[in-house]
Amino acid sequence: MRIGIDWGGTSIKAAIVDGANLRGFTRVNTRIDAGPEVVLDDIARLVKVLGAKPAGVGLAIPGEVRDDGRCWRLPNVPGFEDVNIAAELHERIGCPVGVENDAIAAALAERLYGWGNTYRSFLLVTLGTGIGGGLVLDGEVRRGRAGFSGEIGHVMIDSSEDAWPCGCGRTGCMEAYAGTAGLLRRYAIKGGRAGSIKQIADADDEGSEEVWKQLGNALGTGLACINNVLDLDAVIFTGGVANSFARVEPHLREALKARAFAPPLAEIPFEISKLGEHAGVIGAAHLPTERAPSDSGRLFPAPPLPR
Repeated sequence: MRIGIDWGGTSIKAAIVDGANLRGFTRVNTRIDAGPEVVLDDIARLVKVLGAKPAGVGLAIPGEVRDDGRCWRLPNVPGFEDVNIAAELHERIGCPVGVENDAIAAALAERLYGWGNTYRSFLLVTLGTGIGGGLVLDGEVRRGRAGFSGEIGHVMIDSSEDAWPCGCGRTGCMEAYAGTAGLLRRYAIKGGRAGSIKQIADADDEGSEEVWKQLGNALGTGLACINNVLDLDAVIFTGGVANSFARVEPHLREALKARAFAPPLAEIPFEISKLGEHAGVIGAAHLPTERAPSDSGRLFPAPPLPR
């Protein structure tokens, strides 16, 4: 029995996973400022709520993890620097724990059960509290030598003196403009009042249109740099903000066309994840048993997909 947990900056989701099917789905709010002990206790309680004794648990985290399970940093959840999340959870729940970046885990799920059956090379982009990326090249999910592959949210898109600050401590990152905090900031600048992206979407006013324009410009600027290098088959979007993608896409495509090296690079297909908000949970559930050797830089060997 597999249990997958997707820990985001807003909520922690968990479920028993069979292939791409979920049973007993549950969630709690992420207590961002409560500290590691409290958050890890919350995660352990979710496993117990599911009422199962799993052979292994997979956890997708909103940051980077070393091969031994230690966290490097969570930009939007303070206090986890150098915490061995895998060991801490193993002590609490008594079974093997696999830990991986949330976007990489979601890309793994998409490769197994989603658009990976159509595209051999793609970037999965998570749109939410932060902006993450999971990279699949020639059918292989790539985590990189140190586990930092796909950190697209921290591609710099604004080098001006008044560039917006990012949760990572730098300024001008894509996430500063395309993450939830940046979008809420834009809405407030335009005179709107909202505490969530859903409220902005429901408002459907002049301020919300400015928000979609900012999101599209930020994504298009960053993705142009990425696709100029990789020439991918597709970009797959997931996360809560992806629900408003139809409002964002025209601005994204315009920014991409303006910055891509050549027209074919700007014509890359955009898709919405076939797994929706559950991609992270599904991918996480497969981590304990499917992880490749730590020095390989990948999670899975390439499947025999048709070209």
